This record gives sequence, structure tokens and C-alpha cells, in this order.
Amino acid sequence: MKLNFLPLLLFLPSFVMAQEPDSSSAIFNMREAERHFAQASLMIGRNAAFAEYFTDSSAIFTDKWLTNGKQFFKDLKASPVVLKWEPEFMDISASCDFGISTGPWETQEYRPNTAPIATGYFLTVWKKQKDGEWKVILDGGSTTPAISGSKHNFSFPPGADKPVSNPPEINVELSCKELMDREEQILEEWERSPLPSSYTEFLSPNVRIQFNGHLPTTNADTINSLIAHFDKNLTWKSSGSGAATSGDMGFTYGLLEIPGKPEVIKGHYVRIWKKQPGADWKIVLEMMNLN
Repeated sequence: MKLNFLPLLLFLPSFVMAQEPDSSSAIFNMREAERHFAQASLMIGRNAAFAEYFTDSSAIFTDKWLTNGKQFFKDLKASPVVLKWEPEFMDISASCDFGISTGPWETQEYRPNTAPIATGYFLTVWKKQKDGEWKVILDGGSTTPAISGSKHNFSFPPGADKPVSNPPEINVELSCKELMDREEQILEEWERSPLPSSYTEFLSPNVRIQFNGHLPTTNADTINSLIAHFDKNLTWKSSGSGAATSGDMGFTYGLLEIPGKPEVIKGHYVRIWKKQPGADWKIVLEMMNLN
């Protein structure tokens, strides 16, 4: 999520080049919504912007772990902090009604030329509403080290700005059930054998990973190393899922827990999944944030 107690992820794989989407495409319109959202955060304040761009049923992770995003920001007391972010990577479903965005964020004091208070990457799930407007249905992320002197170029998977002729119409409830079943399979495999190989079989070859405290990565060796350092007692509890009407993109999210003494370590996660015809759902982007 885009604030100092949450957010997400990623360095782009080599095949994804900096580019501009077709101005008539759905992914272009989704990016414009993201940019307007970020601009509103500066113009009218973070709380008002989030309340405006979140749906009534949106979800975020906070110090209360999981709550309604729109209501949370309506009730949140204003603070003299500026939140800035920009989209760095986006992807969209074949039905062009569902997509995700990620990129860097930072907070700073509400006065010029101040150093960032915190930095990270956000992960936002967008859904096109009946009136044609794009709204946020889930926002999460993690804090990461600052990337000094870097220029963030926008990119998206090849062809994501091209319309798909006659995209399939899949029952969303069925897709959500399949995603929750995959969640259970990951946990079962991990509990049976808490090794990187048990986890990576559910990952796409081009998966993007961000864990709290680490810069985003798509490097397979780095990902294996990060997973190898998971606590063997790590468990997760899925809180929900969502999917595009075309049945090719979806998400799951929930809470993380590491039992221990004297206290239990807790956190949250978001997984973005994609599915090719005749294949299983695979994770294409994952965010984990353990406190």
C-alpha cells in the first residue's frame, strides 16, 4: 500500500522494456487513473485522495491488519506528511476490467526540500466500475531501501495495450475458488516440506518478488535465497480473493504468522496470479510484509 505503514515491489525482467501504451488502450486509462490518484494525494491530501479512489468494499493492511480502505481513510486523522508515488509497472486482464500497478513510494514532511521519512514499493489492484471509472479494490506493499538517483520508467508486458478479440467470460466465483484452492496447496506443500522447491513450483518463471526490507527482484537465484531464509514455521491465512471476468488474472491476500516466544510475529501478503488456457494458476507477483 502507498503509505508508511504498508506498500510493494519490483525490478522488471529483461524482456519488459520502458514504453508508452497506446493512448486508446485500457492500460493507458488505468495508468491515467493511477497518476490522477497520485496527483490528488498532493493536491487534496492523502486521506481525501484514498477515500475518493477506493471502492466501498476495498481492503488495506494497517496496524489493525486488515480493514476497509475507504472508511479507514475517511476516519484517519490528518497528519503533516506528504505521500508521493508513481506507477512503474502495470498489467491488465484480457477483459480489460481488472489490473494491477506497482512502483516506488515515499513519504516526507509537509515542507519543501526535506529528505524522505520512509520509502518502499506499492501494489494496487484496480477494477473498472460500471460507470467506466477505475477504482482501487486492494492496496498493499512494503518498505524498502531507497533507490538513490534512479529513474523510474513505466513498462508493461508486451501486448498488454492491445485489445483481445472475444475474451472468454469465466464465472468469477469459480476463478476465486480455484485461487483459494491454490492457496491451500501452497500451504500444504510448505508445511509438508518447507524448502524453496516446494514454494517455487507455484511461481511463474518471470515472477516479481518483494519482501519487506528488500528491493524488488525477478532474479531466480535471489528469489530462491529469500525463500530459503523463510522461517520454517511461517504460515499464512487467506482472507480473500478476486479475479477478472476473463479468468486469466486474479489475486489472493491475507495474514502471515510465525509462532514464537515471547511473541508471535505477524504480517500480511498479496499474491497476483495469472492463468494460461489449459494450465494452472501461477504467481506472477508476490508481496510479503512481516513486522
